[in-house]
Amino acid sequence: MSYKVNKPVNIIKFHKKYYLKILNKDKTQTMRLARKRLDVHENDIVTAVFPGWDKTLKIKITKIGYKQVKSINEKDAYLEGSKTKEELLNDLIGFYPNLNIWDKVYYYKFELISK
Repeated sequence: MSYKVNKPVNIIKFHKKYYLKILNKDKTQTMRLARKRLDVHENDIVTAVFPGWDKTLKIKITKIGYKQVKSINEKDAYLEGSKTKEELLNDLIGFYPNLNIWDKVYYYKFELISK
């Protein structure tokens, strides 16, 4: 008897409000709390999924790093598809209500590969 071992499907979940921003290349980075690190690596091609919606996109992870919340800047906001640093911080607090300036977040830079 043989068993087939499947490679895990790499996916990243996004809120559906980000679909068009990713599709239009206005969002090329996503941040996640360090304790919720994604199981992806640089150069991985992953599927971006939008729970509650049947849309998916293929993206390539180009860089992974981390920083403290207090170090988030306007460039991060731009890469995240936000208008300002404050808008980005408000979005992050919406997803992580207990977020504080000392928390570490991983950032995942990516590029759109295909619809």
